[in-house]
Amino acid sequence: MTGPARGGHPETTSRPAGPDSARDTTPETTSRPAGPDSAAAGAFNIAFPKGAAGVPFGVADELAWYYDAPGEPSNVHLEARVPGHLDAAALRTATEAALAAQPRARVRRAARGAWRLRQVWEVAARPDRDPVTATTWADEEELERERERFLAAAPSLDRSPPLRVLLAAGPGEDRVILNAHHSALDGLSCLELLRSIARHYPGGDGTDGSGPGADAEPVPGPTAVRSGPPRPGPRPGGWRPAGVARIAADRPGDGGRDRSGSVYRLLPPRPVPTARPGRATVNDLLIAALIVAIGRWNADHGRPRGRIRITMPVDSRPPGSDGAAGNLSRLTSVTALAPAGRDPAGELSALIADVAGQTRSAKDHAGPQVDPVSRAWAGAWAPPAVKRRLLRLGLRTAGRLLCDTSLVSNLGVVADPPRFGSLAVSGLWFSTSAHMPRGVSAGAVTIGGRLHLCLRCRRALLGEAAAARFADGFGAALDDITGGTTRPGRAL
Repeated sequence: MTGPARGGHPETTSRPAGPDSARDTTPETTSRPAGPDSAAAGAFNIAFPKGAAGVPFGVADELAWYYDAPGEPSNVHLEARVPGHLDAAALRTATEAALAAQPRARVRRAARGAWRLRQVWEVAARPDRDPVTATTWADEEELERERERFLAAAPSLDRSPPLRVLLAAGPGEDRVILNAHHSALDGLSCLELLRSIARHYPGGDGTDGSGPGADAEPVPGPTAVRSGPPRPGPRPGGWRPAGVARIAADRPGDGGRDRSGSVYRLLPPRPVPTARPGRATVNDLLIAALIVAIGRWNADHGRPRGRIRITMPVDSRPPGSDGAAGNLSRLTSVTALAPAGRDPAGELSALIADVAGQTRSAKDHAGPQVDPVSRAWAGAWAPPAVKRRLLRLGLRTAGRLLCDTSLVSNLGVVADPPRFGSLAVSGLWFSTSAHMPRGVSAGAVTIGGRLHLCLRCRRALLGEAAAARFADGFGAALDDITGGTTRPGRAL
């Protein structure tokens, strides 16, 4: 990928505007304090042994790189609405300061040759290129095009930083959009980086206050581990059962299977659900709603009723490191049958109770980041490039039998939204990869007492019109299981 030269004038478009700056090949080998973001035990920094060239990729890092492909990026999307306008040069300066303070956000893949058996992270002494670009939009349709263009590929891991920042200026508001490679950062890491950028924007205090993540209060959800020491035990539901349902395809007939890219549907913010049966959390309701929406969608497309399996990331950060950066989520799954009818109140209650029990088990029991087969594949004695090609081939041939149906990832409650000087973020959306054959992922963030949902739908599965209908169905299912307490607020 290419981008503007570091330190140049702000770009006025999100399209590539020039060659990358020269790569600095001298790695930073320690995580010595570099500014206020290094406080609180350096939770956002990666610890590199003194004198070492770096640290090997973790299993999840390696797999996220395998999954990355043209048209099907392995990336994390975080989008903030700012009620007003930011200065592009000031945002660039704030981003540079945040990166200078946070070594983990400056990682790149060390160059070691095509036949290396392990990939290794190294920290660049300074970014290899300017990650900030700017564009403008006049209406929601143009914003959608700019968003899709910006997120169409994951940032390269071969140059630092493994992320991009887009300032999209529109009528009366700006959007700050982050695009990070999932090998390097997860959703919580991106949220912490956005906080750091906002703190370094002119008018911010430039400090972390009481430490990374101190102002985030995640509810019990896929990125929040329940209190107390984890108890060892199996992953809920065991290994993927045969006959897991797939989301019925609905796309234009002109070679849709080979279509690249994704459609992003940002649902209107809605009040946080207050009707929570039993011990159900907001996250339980989101998973149950997606199961209901998929069941209804498939029934409308003539598909038989089947078991729906939803991937649920669980934050695996150790206690006291809430702001730690990296790809640190543990993947678990929830499996259930969608209700058979359109308004089966009894079945909905049973579904919510079933989902809540499975999510509690997932958060109460310790486990590896990924399933045994993925761990064995990542650790196989073969060059990563070979394993990557074979994994992509396996997804095309056996993915429909092995992969979960969809994914729900919830960043939880952001109690104190990031503030760029005098402008506080008023909306926050998040999404993560939706590789085929899964094809759809749902991301959630709660800010200002309102739930912000984003669906990422692969064009190989759903066309634009179909993605809009699926998003409407998801919202309707969420209303149904909460008795209408989550009706949308004002439109985007």
